Amino acid sequence: MNLSTTSPQKEGTQFLLFFILSIALMVMDHYSHLLSNFRNVLLTTIDPIERTATLPLDIYNWMQQDYTTINQLQMRNQQLETENLLLKAQQQQMGKLKLEINRLNRLLGTASQMSSSSVQIANVSSYSETPLAQFYTLNKGSLDGVKINQTVIDAKGLIGQITSLTPSSSRVQLITDPDIQVPVRIQRTGQRGILNGLGHNQLSLMFIPNSSSIKEGDLLETSGLGDVFPEGHPVATVRQVNLLKGEPYYEIFARPVADLNLSQKVLILSKKTERDNHVR
Repeated sequence: MNLSTTSPQKEGTQFLLFFILSIALMVMDHYSHLLSNFRNVLLTTIDPIERTATLPLDIYNWMQQDYTTINQLQMRNQQLETENLLLKAQQQQMGKLKLEINRLNRLLGTASQMSSSSVQIANVSSYSETPLAQFYTLNKGSLDGVKINQTVIDAKGLIGQITSLTPSSSRVQLITDPDIQVPVRIQRTGQRGILNGLGHNQLSLMFIPNSSSIKEGDLLETSGLGDVFPEGHPVATVRQVNLLKGEPYYEIFARPVADLNLSQKVLILSKKTERDNHVR
């Protein structure tokens, strides 16, 4: 009985002593800072332990941040590559548009000089060059008002003549075709002759007497004779003049001034009528 009553009293006494001691230490520390050094030593001892304990979390946060940064850089790099590709594509389109504008300006400049023909712009959809035939296929046909025997030119000179039609397309026989003949004259002298196709971008000028004045580089233009081609369009330049012994005419070779292998847009010419006096 004495033990059971004594033990709680002893515990109560111990608690009271510790409580008083704590209060005393707090008062002493507040007024005299006696425990400051002890607390500093304790914090210094505990700090490495705290750092070690938080190290895995710090490493995880660092790696997570670095991984996020790498992902952002990769995404930004992909975005920049995409934008660069689009800019290059747009630059190509701009270059193409500039070329297209230049071509149209040259064609329209040619069209503005027409005084006896109406004009229609057409695209070259295909080109054929064989020993037997050289021709263009255009994207304009009978539904667009195109007719057989209309003259076709580009920004530099004569290309050929419409020889066949479908409702939506037409075929142009080129001046280099062996079956085509173009009445021409030497621009410098006015001497007339006939230009015949030889194929492969080559032409032959016939019926020029060997007493005529002609030289390499002379420009040949349509003469308008026979009412086949309109007068005054550049056709070819003289490339070579040969004097044949015992022959009354020169042997003359020429090359077209038109870009037969490069033309993408052409003009289809037709005689003006009272109702058709405009540029289509």
